[in-house]
Amino acid sequence: MRYVLGVDGGGTKTHCALYDADTGRLDMLPWGPTNHEGMAGGLDELPGVLRGMFNAVLTRNNISMDDIEMGVLGLAGTDTTEQHRVISGILTGLGLTRFVLCNDAFLGVKAGSIGGYGVCAINGTGCCITGMDSKGGRVQIGGLGSYTGDFGGGSMMAPRAVGLAYDQLFRGQPFTALTTGLFRWLDITDKNEFIDLLTDRLNRDHAKTTLELCRILFTTAAEGDPAALSLLEASGVSYAGGIAGAISELSFAPGEPIEVVFAGSLFTKCECDHTIKTVQSILTKQFPNLLFHTLDVPCVAGAVLWALNELGMEGRRDNVRRMFKGGVFL
Repeated sequence: MRYVLGVDGGGTKTHCALYDADTGRLDMLPWGPTNHEGMAGGLDELPGVLRGMFNAVLTRNNISMDDIEMGVLGLAGTDTTEQHRVISGILTGLGLTRFVLCNDAFLGVKAGSIGGYGVCAINGTGCCITGMDSKGGRVQIGGLGSYTGDFGGGSMMAPRAVGLAYDQLFRGQPFTALTTGLFRWLDITDKNEFIDLLTDRLNRDHAKTTLELCRILFTTAAEGDPAALSLLEASGVSYAGGIAGAISELSFAPGEPIEVVFAGSLFTKCECDHTIKTVQSILTKQFPNLLFHTLDVPCVAGAVLWALNELGMEGRRDNVRRMFKGGVFL
């Protein structure tokens, strides 16, 4: 049997997929974080985490690492040449002999585009833009938060939304319905309780609180609040600039359609698509040959498709995407 391994590894969760190219059987294993940057032991801790995940998926399928013909691993925290070198060594040490290692954001290109090339804009916990062309070129823009000027992702948008409410309460800025939404969520009426209760929730469960703050932001924007809409629009302007920058770094033939994939929960599950519409409005004036897609399968599908492409099995795309889209994980 011919198996391919696909991994989409993030800072909060990981999807590990094993695909049997002979039978068409797909096994999906949810796992915990595999981004070394969020681990207490950093890169020293990563081998043990990956070993546990690999052993789990291989054991329940009664195979060994020797049975894996190709692996594609998109791991958050693979941002620099040195990180790529070290993590590649870890994977080789764990017995994976043939693989592609990349930042997890690249998987969205393979998962969401029709031709397998283009640009992917990630708006999830973090913000990142990646691109690939048919000549082998790759580019990554952003991914290091404020250090790379990112303006997107829940970890950045949530504080900015709170800041708008704080400006109204304590800096004399105009009213925003974000304040009303935050007060309702915290069940308060006194502004002097605001920061104490907010920081308490952040300290108790930072990830859950960030998600709730983003929900309030997008709900408020969908209701037409100017401040919330302005924040999403500014994010869209930033994303458009990053996508245009990625396109300029890659080689696309004149007139060749360039596919842009929107991925990450703040793009695919949000109540207000103002950021996406802003991006589209800006970019269509610069590039008349763009095709826009919103990702409708897990990013790990891109890892499996990429691995199959490496083995010359491009014809499996529609069937594989259908399995992931339908949630058929046998």
